[in-house]
This record gives sequence, structure tokens and C-alpha cells, in this order.
Amino acid sequence: MQILYLSLIGLLVGLVLDALVVRLAVRPDAPEEPADSDEEAADSRPAPGHALIHAEAGSMVVDISPAQAWARRLIVVGATAGLFAATAARFHEISHLAVVTAYVSVLILCASTDVLSFRVPNVVTYPAIVAALIIGATMPGAIFLEVLAGGALAGGVLLLPALLTGGVGMGMGDVKLVAFSGFALGFANVAPALLFMGLGGGGAAILLLLSGRRKRREPIPYAPFISAGVLATIFWQGTAFVALT
Repeated sequence: MQILYLSLIGLLVGLVLDALVVRLAVRPDAPEEPADSDEEAADSRPAPGHALIHAEAGSMVVDISPAQAWARRLIVVGATAGLFAATAARFHEISHLAVVTAYVSVLILCASTDVLSFRVPNVVTYPAIVAALIIGATMPGAIFLEVLAGGALAGGVLLLPALLTGGVGMGMGDVKLVAFSGFALGFANVAPALLFMGLGGGGAAILLLLSGRRKRREPIPYAPFISAGVLATIFWQGTAFVALT
């Protein structure tokens, strides 16, 4: 029954996450801050052929059709419900369920936003990092030094590529998301997560470049592969505060 309950909660949370994605996934050329005047607002409007997403209030998402918007909504809601159910299957204590479902929500939100706009929003990653640190310092079963080491290792591994590419290949938003992931996983679980991320993201980048769908200097959304690697590790090995056997 716990799996059923969590999946139903996941459906509701998924709808909320989808609404947040619409708000957070701004066009790559759009300003992150709201315009201060009508003239600035006019300047920030998309050029002809780049209309905002159909009638989704507040959205500044790259243009997609209503059918694509519904597909996105179904994917976000379905993924959230499915991952909440998986959380219930692998974790049993209420505190563990609450924290892991929160981690799942952060990862889904960042991955979805990055797919739409090639951005991982600071408004999500900064609070998530702080929360993961607090959880790592207070949750029974967590060793805070290992939590710190996990975040430092994960963030450090991705920081160099981000600096070398100037944010084109690997952005600083990806680095912040990975740092959060390291704090959430703990030092012992970082290595397999990084391996999953590298295999998924690297393989996808090679396929996109070889197929011509992406040019060498064009951005590639890595947050989905980061999130997938972290989720695989969470459900396989556990988190910084609980190990799965």
C-alpha cells in the first residue's frame, strides 16, 4: 500500500513540478530577472517565429507545440509518480521517504528545465545544496565529513570541464547540481554516480555530434544524465544517511 500511496502523491507532486518547469525554463536568450519597464519587456519578447509556449501563463519556455507541452507534462508527472513508487519500494522509514522524494523532485525539476532551456536554475540548486548539507549534518546514519567529501569530489570533477569549455559544454549549473548530488549521496556513493553520468552524458554527446544534431560549440543538456546517474545510485546503493543492501 505504501507504494500505491507514494505513487499517488507523486502524481500530485509531478503536476506541481511541471508548473515549476514552465516558470523556470526560460529561453536561452531571455533575461532571468523580470523586466523593469514596458520597453524592457518588449525588448525581451521573442522574435517572430519564436513565440512563447502556447498560453501557459508566466512561461518563457522555448517554443513548443501544445502536443509537445502535453507530452512534457505526461513525462514529468509519470516520471515523478514512478520514481516516488520506486522510493517506497527501496526505502521504508518515513524520514528516509521524505528526504529521498525531495531529492527526486529536485533532480526531475533540474533535468526537465535543462532539456527545455539549457539551464539549471540557481533558485533550485542553491537551496538544495543547503538542505543536503543540513540533512547530512543532522540525519541519523550520515557522517558529515563524508557528506562534505562527496560534494567536494563530485563538484570538483565537473568544475574543470566547465571552466575549460567556458560553460558551453558543461555549465556551472551542472556543477552545482552535481555538488548537491555529492552531498546527497555521500563520498562512498559518488564514484558509481559519476560513472553513470559520464557514460550517459558522454555517449549522448558523441551520438548527437556524429548525427549532426549538435555542433561542437552548441550546448547539450547534461542535467538529465546527471539526474539519471544519481537516481540509479540512490536506488542501487542508497544515500549519505542510509545504505541499501
